[in-house]
Amino acid sequence: MSIVGFISGRANRISRRLQENRTHSRIEVESDDIDAADDAKLEMSRDRTSWDCLPPEIRNEILGLLPVLGGRCSLLATVSRAWQSIIEPRNFAEISLTVPRLADLNSQAILFRKRSHIRYIWFRVELKHYDCSQCANTDRDRWGLDNIDNQFIADAFESLFTTLSAWEPRGDLVLDISVYSPSDNQHWFKYLSFCSDTDLGECPSRRGHEQGTTPINDPAHGWVAGQQFLAPEYLAIEQTFDEIMGEGPFDDEEPEMQWWRGLPLVPVVGVVLLRQQTRRRWKPVALANMLTRFPNMKELCYEPWREVPNPAVSRKLAHASLHFTTLSTSFMADASYFFAARQDSWTWDKLTFLTLTSRVLTDDADTLDINNMLRDAAAAALKMPRLDTMELWNGRRGVAMLFRYQRALDGQSVIITVRGTSELALGIATTQAWDVAAHRHCHGGVVVQTSSIDPDAIQCHGDAIRQLGLSTEVARPVSLRQILSEHRFRAWDHHHHHHHAEDLVQ
Repeated sequence: MSIVGFISGRANRISRRLQENRTHSRIEVESDDIDAADDAKLEMSRDRTSWDCLPPEIRNEILGLLPVLGGRCSLLATVSRAWQSIIEPRNFAEISLTVPRLADLNSQAILFRKRSHIRYIWFRVELKHYDCSQCANTDRDRWGLDNIDNQFIADAFESLFTTLSAWEPRGDLVLDISVYSPSDNQHWFKYLSFCSDTDLGECPSRRGHEQGTTPINDPAHGWVAGQQFLAPEYLAIEQTFDEIMGEGPFDDEEPEMQWWRGLPLVPVVGVVLLRQQTRRRWKPVALANMLTRFPNMKELCYEPWREVPNPAVSRKLAHASLHFTTLSTSFMADASYFFAARQDSWTWDKLTFLTLTSRVLTDDADTLDINNMLRDAAAAALKMPRLDTMELWNGRRGVAMLFRYQRALDGQSVIITVRGTSELALGIATTQAWDVAAHRHCHGGVVVQTSSIDPDAIQCHGDAIRQLGLSTEVARPVSLRQILSEHRFRAWDHHHHHHHAEDLVQ
């Protein structure tokens, strides 16, 4: 038998053996530390199958087997010192971090020791459970997040920022923040799922209701034979989409803003993800102040649930983005407000990709409003010397609209794409403004491509994202899978218009 065959067989047997050991089925911070004193266990016998005796190409082939094992390959770090140096960076590259684990002294020590390996943290702020007396509570004083939850959230962020502030200012850590209660998918919203941004498979929703099992039946919450036929009640929506720290622990906005700005700087973070699986809403001003704690942030992906675009947030985001390389944000900030905030002295020296939603890109919008926004966008593009792609879009049931400005692959010309469920007529002044921007960026001509989309194909904004063919990632792949999967369960959404529910749950 060849050495590769031998090791492959060993890898398969290890995989089967590890699969039986459920305690190691996920990488957790506290379970992967290796005691440096156990040298005897770590040294592999120096026979002809010793790792050090294998030629490099054979080693690489063996290492290629590791992804098959997934998180279970963590135990292989005990094979030898050489394997430990190979496996540990993989084990700790992506971690899931809960608040109790963050408070554990042993976990804190492991985090600090292994910090150089960690590239991605899914920070899971799990709120307390709630029952049916709260999922549709008519007592306004008991709606949504209470003081216990809000204090828990504040303590969680203070602990996280304090911990990460001691790390080297690498500016490359991805911080993925989720705030949710395990009860969120136990009542009306049974289709909700919670998983990391790096999860490549289908995210499991409520335990016991994954594909291939008994269809959900819960008529009290509108569920019959695996479909939800009643829209969630208004009170249930308020429970799940409540504002984070809206009712405490601070008495009003000013002390909260001072608290955020008093937290330690976290220069290790380079990317912040606020994905749509967090249903609870961030207060715009709180969000703006939280982001000041990340001086090396180059990318922000924010996927809020539908809200009226906030001018203050749009202005703050426009100013903060002067230091970004990539910005993708939808619905809370609006392109019109973003570009209107521009000062003559501003220059986006690093920005290469910009994606924003615009409420004027609809089938019934005033053509004048659309062209005004697009001319402002062109003026801003003149101050973005490295701009490669700008995408301005909108999407909801029956509506999908896109304006894209993109440098061609040859670098000598620009392609403007106009695509949507209704015609978008570019005015002469708008076209001229983008001609100037194109000449500034690549000294070439402009090619305009137009195409249309069937409005009936757009059942939710997830469909719009897919149909528009957005080149910049406006929703993380896992988020888009969640949006489309959730929509399949909502029978009420397919047949009727429930405006308040639809606005939020889309």
